[in-house]
Formats: sequence, C-alpha cells, structure tokens
Amino acid sequence: MLIASYDQWREAKKKVLEEENPEIDCEECGGLGEIYERCHCCGGEKEEECDLCDGRGTIRYLDSSKPRPGNDLVGQRVYFQEVIADLKTWCTYTKQDFLQVAGGFVSEFRKQHGIRGRHGITRYKGRA
Repeated sequence: MLIASYDQWREAKKKVLEEENPEIDCEECGGLGEIYERCHCCGGEKEEECDLCDGRGTIRYLDSSKPRPGNDLVGQRVYFQEVIADLKTWCTYTKQDFLQVAGGFVSEFRKQHGIRGRHGITRYKGRA
C-alpha cells in the first residue's frame, strides 16, 4: 500500500476543504455560539451571542479570518489518524497483520516529524 507523504496529503486535503467549504467551529467563540466575559469591576460574568457566527457556533471554512484554519483540519495529528484508519481498513480487507503494517508507518512518521518515544519509563515483566 502506498501512503501519501504528509505534505502531499495536506495539499490534497486543503483543496478538498476549499471545494467543499464545510462548516467548522467558530474561531471567536470556539463553537459555543456565545462569548463569556468577566466584568473587571464586580467579577460577574456576562454572556453575549457571538457576532462572527451569529450564535450558531460554526462558520464556513472559507469565511474564516485565519489564513485557512490549519492544524485542527490539516495538521499532523489528523494526517496520522486518517492514515491509521485507512491502514486498519486495508489490513482487514487484505487479512494482513495491522500491527506489522502500521509499525513501519509509525516508525517512519516519528523519524520524519521528530517525535521520540517516552523517556524515563521503566517497564517490568512480572514481579520484581
């Protein structure tokens, strides 16, 4: 199975997002539809409908003021999750060992993106 590199995947994903223009969480209210502010005088909380999304909690992808919302939609984490999901499906279909197939991808992904394993954790087999 050929796996697209992160850069190839990201460019293709951006094209799809621009073509489909899906609804995404509003960047102003975080998808809540309301903005909460604490009064500096009395410490009370004030709640207002978000002006950017008109209280819906979502906006269209192309309406975002961010330079095209990045890491939450086309970040390395999403790439990793989508590749792993595709590998699971492929291994089920071809009856191959998922851990063996995915292991190579995970190792290569860690090397390319500078991700190290956990340090300082000792694992014991059985009782000491």
